[in-house]
Amino acid sequence: MKKPAAMAAALLLAACSRPEDTAINPPVESPEQMLGIIRADDGVSDEVVFQALSDDAVSDLREQARQAEALGDYAAARTALDRALVLQGGDPDVLQQRAELAIRDRDWAVAERLAMQSYTSGAKLGQLCRRNWLTVHYARKAQGQAMDGQLLAKSLGDCTIVPPARL
Repeated sequence: MKKPAAMAAALLLAACSRPEDTAINPPVESPEQMLGIIRADDGVSDEVVFQALSDDAVSDLREQARQAEALGDYAAARTALDRALVLQGGDPDVLQQRAELAIRDRDWAVAERLAMQSYTSGAKLGQLCRRNWLTVHYARKAQGQAMDGQLLAKSLGDCTIVPPARL
């Protein structure tokens, strides 16, 4: 079984709760656990990846946000990312990074909205795409509207395009 498929299968099992169950019982994952899963390197190294060139100022602000978050200064991280969004409002990487901070803040509606904006403006491929869908999944789950497990597995699987084998 390929690694993306294995990850999708595991998430499928985890996502099989009924929406009414999650409305009564809050998500069992903490925001930190959600972020650990969202940000985990899924080990797909032989996939086709498209990455746009980034503006230096936006890259610097994203790095400032990473450093601030690592120090636990979430307000500074949000500020840096919000400044980056002023410079490039449609940058899918910035949108996703900001969505992940919204997960940490338990701001589920904002997390879902930003992750979907990131997905829409991005290449819809690769690790960023999988992070988008996992963020949407956890934000919806926390709001009692978990994604159907099959839809989540399909969405995650659609993010990976493996190049043809060379002979």
